[in-house]
Order: sequence, then C-alpha cells, then structure tokens
Amino acid sequence: MHKIKWSESIWFSDIDDTLIDTAGTTLEASEGIRKVFAARFDNETAQKIQDHFNDIFRTMLADLRNKSDEDWSKSNVKKEVFENLWEQVENYQQEIKHQYGAVKKFSREVFIKICADKAGITVTPEAVNEAADAYWMTLSQKTKFFPGVLDLIKEIKKHGRPICLVTSSDARLKLKTNGQFEYIPRYSEDFKRERIQLLRERGIDFNVISIGDPEDKPCLDFFEKGIKAAEADLNMPINLSNAIMIGDSYGADLQTPKEKMGFGLAVLYQHGKENTEVIDEHQINTGNLFEVTRLLV
Repeated sequence: MHKIKWSESIWFSDIDDTLIDTAGTTLEASEGIRKVFAARFDNETAQKIQDHFNDIFRTMLADLRNKSDEDWSKSNVKKEVFENLWEQVENYQQEIKHQYGAVKKFSREVFIKICADKAGITVTPEAVNEAADAYWMTLSQKTKFFPGVLDLIKEIKKHGRPICLVTSSDARLKLKTNGQFEYIPRYSEDFKRERIQLLRERGIDFNVISIGDPEDKPCLDFFEKGIKAAEADLNMPINLSNAIMIGDSYGADLQTPKEKMGFGLAVLYQHGKENTEVIDEHQINTGNLFEVTRLLV
C-alpha cells in the first residue's frame, strides 16, 4: 500500500454515518417529530407521520449506498419506490434547483412535508420547522460513536496531526407560502456547525470543519473548500499524497478525493464489517476505524 508517515499525515473525515451513527439514531430522533405532530394534531396522525418519515429516510439511504442494479435487487427497498420519492423531493425544490443547480437530497423539512401530504393534512411553515428542530435536537442528544472512532481521534492527536471534518449540509430549508422550499446557505450552515460543535464535548477533537453549504459532495468544490480550510488552519499548503479521507459512501465521500485529487488513502467505513480489506494501494474498507492507524509509518 501507499505509505504515509505519521509526521506528514493530514486527516479528513465525513461525520454522519462515518464517525457517528446518524442513520441508526434517526428512529429515535423521529420521536421528536411525532411529539410535535401529536401536540398540533392527534396521536394517530403523529404516528403516521413518524412511520412514513422513517420509510423515506430508509429509501433515501438505500439510494446513497446502492451503486448498481444488482445492489438494488439485493436491497429491501425497490428502486421504483426511490424514483417516485425523488420526484417528490425535486418538486418541492424547483426554485432551489434553478438557483443552485441541484436540490438538497436529505432535507428533513422536505421529508416532513411529504409525510404531511400523505397523511392528508395541511402544515404551516412553523410546524415543519418545529418538527425538524425537534428531530435534530433529539438526534444530537442520542449520538452514538462507531467502533474505534474515539481511539482513532486520540491516536491522531497523540501524534500531533490535524483533523479536518468535511461534512454535507444538514439541508435546513424553509417552507414558503407558495409551497416551495427556500435554501439560505448561511442559515443551514450555522445549524450544522452548532450541532457538530457538540461533538467536541464527546471527544472529537478536530482542528477545523468545512460544511457543504452551498457546495456539497461529491462535487470537487466541496472537497476543495475543505482543503482550503485545512490549509488556512495549518498556514501551509497540503501535499494531498499525505492526505487521508474517511467516509461511509465511496461515491459521495471517497471517489472524488481518490480519483480526481490524488489523496494518499481513502478509507471506506462499513458498519458491521468484521475484517479490514485492502482494495488497492490507495483504499481500504473497514468496520473499525482504528485499524487505519496500523497503515501509517
């Protein structure tokens, strides 16, 4: 494998479903949504909203992780279900797509509005925002780290090396009176930054954070933004052959750094994977992120 010296290593990492179990925690976090709708409507409606929200999340997650038709055939989510859902997600973000060239895939506000539509209820922008706030607050309180994460962070810091967190936007959108959603990058970024700062109290001692607002992965601009943030923090240019990128999705987190930017090592975290697999001289797949430390010299 390509060898990287500890003394020259620069660490970049995704956060959600790489360092922390966001997908696993979303079931608990959706309880916040249920409580908001129970207070505003009734318990039966609130339960329908919560159940459908979790179905939507699982469907969108399947698209993130399925790379081929074969993957979809093995998945417990049908591709046509995702395609129908994706059409709804796009329809609510036509103005955003026109302004920014793309929609925000994982906006919980959009998911909540779609759930309300299916339940046959009319929701105000305030209700959508309150439910999304309750979701993210609950998720932050319930955060769980994956195996080896805290040990990895301690080891990196023991060697005095920098860590840059590069993370997608939480896609905090606002429902407008015309039924479309509005995206204000700074508004969305501020929410994400506040959520991630809480990780410091839990042991994630990072140097700098770069958030995908408005740039988002897998676009080159997203990763270049992270590199510029790290270089500004270090006050020096980075040799990307000494850079390590960690993520849970090859297409979203690793493909651009590895194939287009020349990162020295790409680490694919796969929850539940029992062994560490060497893919090629610049990539490993692992279920325990501490294993990465054994590759440095």
